[in-house]
Amino acid sequence: MIRRDFLKKTGIWAFGLGLIYPVYAFVNKKRFRPPIEVRLRGKLKPGEFLLEPKFVLFETEQGSLAVSRTCTHLGCIINYKEADKEFICPCHQSRFTWNGKYLSGPANKDLPRFQVTVLEEDEGYIVHIPKGIL
Repeated sequence: MIRRDFLKKTGIWAFGLGLIYPVYAFVNKKRFRPPIEVRLRGKLKPGEFLLEPKFVLFETEQGSLAVSRTCTHLGCIINYKEADKEFICPCHQSRFTWNGKYLSGPANKDLPRFQVTVLEEDEGYIVHIPKGIL
């Protein structure tokens, strides 16, 4: 192999890899997001909920539960309909129960649930969102 051919092929490979990485990073952007801890002040009574931009925090008789508001179909922010106690995606009408269980629509997975730590002293919550979820 001539040096010129080697350098030409190496340059083409380097250029191609330089184009592929941004596409790969864009497609897998959630994977690179760090874990998040969201602190919330105040105390909910059983049966009450708190609507946040990325999740809904429910207080039940069994404890606290945080459910993602990101649809598992295409990532749209879904709405919680209190009267029916279910989440409905405005993009393609996927439906989920209040605790994130899949009911119907093009989404085929339950909504992610997040660990909640209840703070007794200042009566608040910490919602732990794992790496790459939001």
